[in-house]
Amino acid sequence: MVEKVQTGGTKTFDYNKSSQSKLDERERKEIEKAYQKADERKRREKRNKIILIVSILLLLLIIIFAFLIF
Repeated sequence: MVEKVQTGGTKTFDYNKSSQSKLDERERKEIEKAYQKADERKRREKRNKIILIVSILLLLLIIIFAFLIF
């Protein structure tokens, strides 16, 4: 079976299915681990952003109440 790939121009390449490389188990695990690390990093960044926003809001509230009291 042959897969036809068009590069966006007028050129077309025919690739034999047997020439496509398959990932071995180690490479699959490395890719899965990289995705897990990326997900974990996104969760940490989201948490840190929420903490920053809440801290800024609390600081603003403290400043506003300090000026209202004095």
